[in-house]
Order: sequence, then C-alpha cells, then structure tokens
Amino acid sequence: MAEMHFLKKAACWTTVSLCILSIGSASASLGYQPVDTHQSGDVEIIGRDATDFSTDPLIGPSAARPEKVACLTPVQSPRPVPPSMREAVTASWYGPDHHNKLTASGQRFDMHKNTLSHRTLPLGTKVRLINPDNGKSVEGVVNDRGPYIKGRDVDVSYAMAVQLGLVTKGVLKLHIEKI
Repeated sequence: MAEMHFLKKAACWTTVSLCILSIGSASASLGYQPVDTHQSGDVEIIGRDATDFSTDPLIGPSAARPEKVACLTPVQSPRPVPPSMREAVTASWYGPDHHNKLTASGQRFDMHKNTLSHRTLPLGTKVRLINPDNGKSVEGVVNDRGPYIKGRDVDVSYAMAVQLGLVTKGVLKLHIEKI
C-alpha cells in the first residue's frame, strides 16, 4: 500500500514537472522570456543546482533540467496586431434619398454625420479616407452595407463627400485605412 502511494506521488510530481517544462517552452514560443531580477521579492528564482534530479529513480540523471523558473514578462503581444489596412477604393456618396432610413447597423442614416457603407468591414469600424487629388482626409464610421453598384467599394455620407471634395464629381478614387 505504501509503495502504491509512493508511485502515485512520484507520477504526480513527474506530471507536474513535465507541465512546467511545457509551459516554459510554450511561453518562449509566444515571445515571453524570464525576468532577470524581480523587484518585489515575493518570487524565488530557482536555479538548476537547487534541484538534484540524479537521485530521483523515475527521472534519473539524463532528464532535461530547467535552467530557471521565474516570473515571465511579455516581450511582445502573444497575438500579432494586424497591419493597418490601406488600399485604394472607388467611392461614391449618398444623401437626401436615404436620409433618416435605417442602416444595416440599426441606426438611422444621417447624411450630416461622418458615416459610410462598406461590404465587408465590421460595422463600427473607424476608417480614414484620403483624397489623393487634393490631399484632404476625413474620418468616419462604417454603419451600413453596400454599395451595391458594380465597381464601387464604399459609399460615404454627404458630410464626408463635402469634406473630401467628392460631391461634384460623384465617384472618385480614394485611399482608405483602418484607424
């Protein structure tokens, strides 16, 4: 019975050791690295000399030994931040005919606010549109779906069209970037 209890305990500690090793390697692959010094003093850094694995019958002297156990700090974000989207789009504008009608977001369209429609960007996405012809730019929020005319990528509100110098031309090539 005592031997069985010892084997269960040894297996448990082996599992814990392997988990710690795999957490360390996973942390390293995510860009985390050990802290050299810890200022609060409530974490003990254990070097490899502090634990002698050679006397453990289950692990033995050939087992991998951890170099250090310590607090980990992120060197970089575990999830990469997507690069800002910047592309050329064909834009048109919409105004009085759609004013006060419901948009895909459930809001009422207000032609005097900086809003736009886009087929794929998530509703609520903030974007900046830039007119390369005159250098004017304006920021707005995607709150509708469309345009549904072939060859057009975005429909901007009348307010945005005025700020971009798009009203008289009707359709224009612009640059769009997420902000």
